[in-house]
Amino acid sequence: MKKVELVAKTVGVGPYVDLSNEEIIAAIARHGKLKEDNGKLVRYLMDQKHYSPLQHISYTFKIETVRSISAQIFRHRSLNGQETSQRYEKRPPAFVPQLREQAKKNRQSSEQVVDPLIQTYKRESGRDPERLIASKVIHDLFKDIHFVYEQLLEANVARECARNILPMNTSTTIHISATLRDLLAFLNIRVEKHAQKEVRDIATSIGEELEKDLPGVFSNIDWRRGLFM
Repeated sequence: MKKVELVAKTVGVGPYVDLSNEEIIAAIARHGKLKEDNGKLVRYLMDQKHYSPLQHISYTFKIETVRSISAQIFRHRSLNGQETSQRYEKRPPAFVPQLREQAKKNRQSSEQVVDPLIQTYKRESGRDPERLIASKVIHDLFKDIHFVYEQLLEANVARECARNILPMNTSTTIHISATLRDLLAFLNIRVEKHAQKEVRDIATSIGEELEKDLPGVFSNIDWRRGLFM
């Protein structure tokens, strides 16, 4: 299963039935007048930032991610979203996140990948804390959390209560649907270099799928760098 998958998009009916989505945009901009122009009008609309015709076609994506990232995506209120419910998933897995150094000049960004030695917390055994590789400490912590989570379920604690102990890096599946204009606004922010890498990767995959379907729309915008709108 791909991390980002296009699952639905606007399809024309009636006189628009055989049109591509770029041709539908052009037809709507001309208020129903169908004309072959090799994408000239669509390129003009993008060059002049006349984005309103882009509001009339939509796309739906399925995204495999984790809870901390889905929360960032759902902050974009123009995206209509649905997420896997932990009230139904018995044991959603959590994955050790990629660890990166804090950026020196940007408090909300990160730099190169690291896996430092960190001090473990003191357990009830009375043993002194050790210094271990961070990824191993996180892995062991997640195992402990999932063990407790399963014990709660076996003790007939409701999933809606037991899920409160699960980490933010618990896997999840979301679907988002939005107009092309709103998706471009999302890309505008989330492919920009200051966005978190995991969100940036998802936004880039969405942009690549849209670019395949809409080469004329994307031909004259530097969308991979963000802040183009």
